[in-house]
Amino acid sequence: TSAFAGISGGVDLASEYLWRGASQSTGDDPVIQFSLEADKNGFYAGTWGSQVDFGDGKFLEYDFYGGYTRGYKDLTIDVGVIQYNYNKHIDDSTEEWYTKLGYKFVSLAYYRDMDNSESDYTEVSIDLPLSDKLDVAARYGKLADGDSYQQLTIFRALPKIRMTVGLEVAFNDDLDDSDRLALILGYRF
Repeated sequence: TSAFAGISGGVDLASEYLWRGASQSTGDDPVIQFSLEADKNGFYAGTWGSQVDFGDGKFLEYDFYGGYTRGYKDLTIDVGVIQYNYNKHIDDSTEEWYTKLGYKFVSLAYYRDMDNSESDYTEVSIDLPLSDKLDVAARYGKLADGDSYQQLTIFRALPKIRMTVGLEVAFNDDLDDSDRLALILGYRF
């Protein structure tokens, strides 16, 4: 595959797995996460996974996604599909179609849940790359049912050793979850 496509990926150790402002671990336990992606001429496909703990026997989330992205000057568009899966719970998989539109450092994304329109999700984010090694992002996310959250993410790249260090802080307005903080240490290849 690598002969005709760009391959990238990584492994992270995170103090907590935050997704759309909510913890994906009942005990706030550290998790190991992984990613692998191939891309060529704007088309991309990949997988992402993490440990989870919802108290219902699920302990592994593994997602598959694919899409197409295109840029023109400072404008980008990205369309694709993602499937969320969990160990031993094949019937619990969820598929979302998404569309993202970006201009310079601001982007708007919409995720359409294929089975439950109350889980549709809209997100506005601002990504400020302060340097080639430091990235700061602010995000506002809202579910179709009205629940919302804000998140601040700070990542520092250490390219000589292929590592990243990050901090995520989620402020939950309406979710049945308190504000959250996660520290992340990652390795990229």
